[in-house]
Amino acid sequence: MSERHTFTPDSARPDAGAAQAPDASHAVGNRNRWSRVVFAFERLIGDRWYEFNAYMICAAAEGCPGVRDFAAIGVAFRAQDQSEIDFGRIPGLARTSIDAHGDWIAGPMSEGGAGSIGAPIRCRFYLPAPASQVGVTIRSWRNTHPFRIVQPEIRQAVPDAAHPEDGGPESARGWFGQDSRIVLGPRPAWLRHGLVPGRALVFKGQVIAQGQSDGALAQVSFRDARGNPIPPPYPGTLATLSIPAFLDIPVHREAYRFTLKVSPPPQAATVEIGFATWDPDARLALAAAPDVFLDDELRLANLAEEAGPDAEAVLAHLLGRLGAPRPTQGAAAGSILPYLDPALLEEAPSPLRSVALLRDGPDAAAWADGSVSLASCPAWALPEVPDWGSDPFRSHAWRLAFQSLSWTCAAAGNPERAVRDRAVAVALAWSRANPWGRPADTLSLHPACMAMRLEAMLCLLGAAMRDGDAADRSAVERLGAEIVRHAAALAEILAQHTVAGSLLEAQVAASLMAAGVTLPAFPMARHWTDLAMIALRSGFEAMIDPEGAVTEPSYHRRLEILTLALVLMPVLKGRPDLAPLADILDLRLARAWGGLIALLEPDGALPPFDDAPGHTDRYRWMGRVAAAHRHPWMTGPAVGPTSGGWPLPGAPIPSGTILLRRTDAAAGWSAFTADFSEQIHPQDHRDCTSFTFATGGLRWITERGGSQAEPFGPRGLHPAAARAHNIAIPEGREPGAGVGTARATLTLGEAAVHLIETSVHGPDYRHVRAFVLLNDLAGMAVFDRFLTGDRPLSVEGFLHFDPSVVVALDPSHRIFGLRGERRLHIVPHGLAGRIDDIGVHRPWAEPPAPVPHPRAHHRARPGPCLRYTLSGVRCVAGGLLIAGASAGIARLMRAVEAAGLRRRLTE
Repeated sequence: MSERHTFTPDSARPDAGAAQAPDASHAVGNRNRWSRVVFAFERLIGDRWYEFNAYMICAAAEGCPGVRDFAAIGVAFRAQDQSEIDFGRIPGLARTSIDAHGDWIAGPMSEGGAGSIGAPIRCRFYLPAPASQVGVTIRSWRNTHPFRIVQPEIRQAVPDAAHPEDGGPESARGWFGQDSRIVLGPRPAWLRHGLVPGRALVFKGQVIAQGQSDGALAQVSFRDARGNPIPPPYPGTLATLSIPAFLDIPVHREAYRFTLKVSPPPQAATVEIGFATWDPDARLALAAAPDVFLDDELRLANLAEEAGPDAEAVLAHLLGRLGAPRPTQGAAAGSILPYLDPALLEEAPSPLRSVALLRDGPDAAAWADGSVSLASCPAWALPEVPDWGSDPFRSHAWRLAFQSLSWTCAAAGNPERAVRDRAVAVALAWSRANPWGRPADTLSLHPACMAMRLEAMLCLLGAAMRDGDAADRSAVERLGAEIVRHAAALAEILAQHTVAGSLLEAQVAASLMAAGVTLPAFPMARHWTDLAMIALRSGFEAMIDPEGAVTEPSYHRRLEILTLALVLMPVLKGRPDLAPLADILDLRLARAWGGLIALLEPDGALPPFDDAPGHTDRYRWMGRVAAAHRHPWMTGPAVGPTSGGWPLPGAPIPSGTILLRRTDAAAGWSAFTADFSEQIHPQDHRDCTSFTFATGGLRWITERGGSQAEPFGPRGLHPAAARAHNIAIPEGREPGAGVGTARATLTLGEAAVHLIETSVHGPDYRHVRAFVLLNDLAGMAVFDRFLTGDRPLSVEGFLHFDPSVVVALDPSHRIFGLRGERRLHIVPHGLAGRIDDIGVHRPWAEPPAPVPHPRAHHRARPGPCLRYTLSGVRCVAGGLLIAGASAGIARLMRAVEAAGLRRRLTE
């Protein structure tokens, strides 16, 4: 392929603490995060995809060669004048805690196998204009010995410069065009924030300028608790004849960081700040929504440092800082009691728990007879004094559920006083065992875990208020202090946009909103509620577009997003200040729900693409949602098995998918789903163009599924890796960020052919995947064509079977899938190059599966995997014919041998 767009570093800043490398390599030491080398690349062109490549050589004595977070890569973006740009989102990279954007670098054994000491580093990302320079940092993380980096370079991630449409920037769509910028104009872009009484807010952000401008401004308007405007002047603001109150933002560079302190007048409850340009023709934008900070003395870390890690001490110190008057009714200073309303506590919303009940059913997280059953694990006897570092099942999911305390919520409403008291005692024990900064289990600090625990604490606070002795409110005081501590921590996460644009952001915001509306009298409640509303609105607008397309690649998480939105609707509609978000969601959810229904297979299964934790029965999940949250657009054909009329009439087909469903009373139902949607996040599964297939009423080809929360099986196969999906990869290379694009649909006799071009394999290859589908879905074929330079090329393909299938090979390389008395025929077929090897392995050694229950859809336990390899020079094309009978293979062969298809896959 073309090498005309390769860039070598313009400079390299070596690791001062590492020994100088003896050759042209660059050494990185083993001081976690501090050892690093930085490569600067200039003269790049904005609005293009690029791929950073290098090779890592590790020490033979390296102690962590197989970990996925062996080292870290960070990418900084700079404009032509060297000013660094703080983009909120970069396709191909993740937000990180050290470098603004980056990813993990796996150890050499992760890709090269046992004994490997070297591994390639590849990182593909989009470079948004006006950025034209990048700084790439390779940073030590878990390596025990220094390592070396050789041959660093950046190339345009377009397979051929003459064909920019092949996954290049001109074909960018969906999230590929989003980097969180807020374009500014003469009309202000308004943001509304609740205030802590008498306290300023600090806004920190960045303005990006393309061309000359007179700078930007932030208009300011305050309102009181009833929503009435407070007329200016305001402290610290400027004014003109046409703008009564504003703060000026001079812009002297292409990317200019600003800090604005907005001080409220007396009686102010909310502030509206609107960012705009002075010049109507100026090309200015906010790099992202500004971060929002309270005064430093109200930051949780500062409060804990001064007051100590105990939650009640932090609350007392916070209330002292806020100048709260000494409570009456005999309460001590720093008490939560004056801010509690028993009626509101009884009605406290629990959106995350409601989602869990709809998703998993009422018995999924059970606490009965002294034992807890969590995350599909066996019951575990809860000690009288719980050990909050427990991990009895070596399970991340179990630990998250245990630390969330969500399993105590049902007990809070139990009619027996002893059960309620035990639940409160468990929460108090957790609080005492987890002072600020010293968690018994670090997973308890995960934002999702904190959000669920905040809801649980609200439930238990209501029970403690109801049952507690008026003379002893110690349980109420501690639970109330924990609620404040958790809400303050989650508010800081939202204010800094740490998890922006994700399901996690929506979950955190939903929990924080619950705290704000339940404790409206607390001085920080308005601040919490408005932060939550901003995050919910921006988050749902990012995840569900106006046409109802859900940008989340995981079908499981798509259903979680829609379930959470539906759960929130009654809460939002019940408050005039929150109702506008409900109106926005109402318009988008109808189409989004229809798109999700279209993905269902005739037996009610949801194909398990990307993260699919547990493979729970989503048919019943959707049925519970539809029963609990009735809307006009949920009426019509029932979700699940049907005897005809599939897919549902008028159901929108999500972009980036091929969906075919057939029902036949005699032959049984059939289904084919292929997903070639965008891979934009480093944590996305590498499954672009993967597929599932069922015929004759039986599921044969499925996805391995699984969740990255439980990343490794006994043999170390990561569920996000390409080998865990039904795709093909060239020369052992993991796919990266990119997109699949439907190029053509052909009709060849009894079959339809779908051609998908992808850019996920990088600039060294031009890739096309073809699906050949018989009209009655009695069979299908899958072919891959990889084109590279004039050199040898090898390709591996993978096919994952349902756990109930046994795969057999005969000496002539015929392959059969066996399921009871039924048989699936599989025939390898080469078009260019040759088929070298075919083998079957089961990633996890397990006993044969019994006959599955009709609702045991794509089961969590992985089945056998067929691996096939192809090789050739410059061009390799080939794949598999798959059918339920030999006659289907013959029909497929006639379609495959058609001149039109062969020409498209071999030229």
